[in-house]
Amino acid sequence: MSAEHMTGRNGPGVTMARDGATHWDYPDFGSILEGWTGSESLCRRATERAVMPGVPLAAHRRVTTASASHIGAVARLHVGGLLPYVWRATIAVLLSLPPSIAYAQQDAPPSGATSPPGSQSDPPPVAGRSPWLFVPLVSSNPKLGTSLGAMVGYIHKFDAVSEPSLLALQAQRSNTSSRTLGLGGKAFWNENRDRLMVGIASGKVTNDYLDFLGTGQEVRSDENVRGYFLRYQHQIRPNWYIGGQALYSNYDVEGTDPTSEQILDMAGLAGEIASGVGLIVARDSRDNTSNPTQGALLQLHNFAFRESLGSDADFDVATGEVKWYTRTGDKNVLVLHGKMRLTHDAPASKQSTVELRGYTRGQYLGRNSLTLEAEDRYMFRPRWGAKLFAGLACLYGDGESCSGDNLYPMVGGGVFYVVKPASNMVITAELAKGDGENRGFYVNFGHRF
Repeated sequence: MSAEHMTGRNGPGVTMARDGATHWDYPDFGSILEGWTGSESLCRRATERAVMPGVPLAAHRRVTTASASHIGAVARLHVGGLLPYVWRATIAVLLSLPPSIAYAQQDAPPSGATSPPGSQSDPPPVAGRSPWLFVPLVSSNPKLGTSLGAMVGYIHKFDAVSEPSLLALQAQRSNTSSRTLGLGGKAFWNENRDRLMVGIASGKVTNDYLDFLGTGQEVRSDENVRGYFLRYQHQIRPNWYIGGQALYSNYDVEGTDPTSEQILDMAGLAGEIASGVGLIVARDSRDNTSNPTQGALLQLHNFAFRESLGSDADFDVATGEVKWYTRTGDKNVLVLHGKMRLTHDAPASKQSTVELRGYTRGQYLGRNSLTLEAEDRYMFRPRWGAKLFAGLACLYGDGESCSGDNLYPMVGGGVFYVVKPASNMVITAELAKGDGENRGFYVNFGHRF
C-alpha cells in the first residue's frame, strides 16, 4: 500500500501501530508514555505547541494531524507489502514452539493456583530448570517500520503465596533506523501484600515529513526519548491496595541536515520534559495478574505534573480503569475493559488519545477519553488459545461529545500461547482493524489487559 492511500479519519494519518513496537505486561510501559502523547507521535506533540498565530486550536489540530501523516513515510512504502508475510511468519514461529520450550521451562505451580481455562496440569518440576524467559518480538507499523527484537526476563518467587515476579529487558530495531530499549519489571512479595512496578525506556526515532505542517517542505528529524516510572502499592485489607507513583519523561529533537534544523528552529520545536507524582487506589480480586480467568481489577490513579518537579508545564491527569473476567465455559473466558482518562489544564500535546489496538497513539487527540473493550478467549488446545475482540473509544471535552466523528470503533482477533503455565505467562499475536485505514499487527508478551 502506498503512502498516498494511508489515510485516517481526519485526513491522512499514521494508521497501524498503537503505542510503539510492543506492549509489555511487565511492566505496563503505557504508564511511562503518560508524559508524552505516544511514542510514535513525539514530534507531532511538539509541533502542536507551535500553534500558528490566529489559527484556532481545533483547526490547528487538523493541520498537525494531517502533517503527521508523513511520519515514517519511507517505512510506509514497505509495511503494507510486508504485513501479510510478517503475520504468516509469526504464526509459523508460534506454531513451531514445542510443548516444553528450553528458554521458558515451567516451574512447579503454586499451591492453590488457578490454571487458564482448558489447560492441563504441569509436569512435575525438573531439577535445574532455568528461571529465565526469552521471547522473540516482531512488530510492523508505519512509524518504526518493520521491527525485530527480543525480550529476556528473569522470573522469581519471593514466597509460596506471592505472584511470580519478573525483571525483563527488551530491545528492538527497525528497518527505518529507529530503535527502542526498555528495562523494567513487577515484584510481588510479603504474600502479595506489597507490589512494585518499575520501568526505564529509551529510544531513537527517525521521522520523515514530506509536507511539514502543510508547508510543502521536506523535513527529516531524529528524536531521542527516555522515561522512568515507579509505582508501589501496599495491601490495606483483602483485595484492597493503596500506593504512590512517579513519572519522568524527556525527549529532544534535531534536524538531520541544516535545512531541516533551520525549519525546526523556526517552528519552535525543542525538547520537552514531563515530571509528576500521584496516588493510586485499587481493588484486585483476580485469580492471577498475567492471564486472569476470573475476578476484577478496579483502580483509580492520578499524576500531578508540576514545574517545581522539573516539568515544562503544570497540569493534572486522572485515570479510572476496570477489568472484569469471568468464565463462560470450561475453555472460555470473557473479558470486559473500560478506561476513562481526564485532564485539567493539560497542553494539547498532553491531552488524551485513542488507545485501542489498531490506532496510532497520539494520532487523534481530545481533552478526555473513554475506552470500552470486550474480548473472548478460547483455549482450543491445552496451551493454545484464540481470541476475538472489539472496542469503541471516544474523545470529548472542549465542547465535543461522544458522537459522530469523535467515535473510534475497532475489531480484531488473534492467537496466544501459554509459554509459562505455572506463572500464567503468555505470548500473543493480534491483528486489529480500526476505522478507515487504521489497523495494527502486534506480537506481545502478555495480554493487552
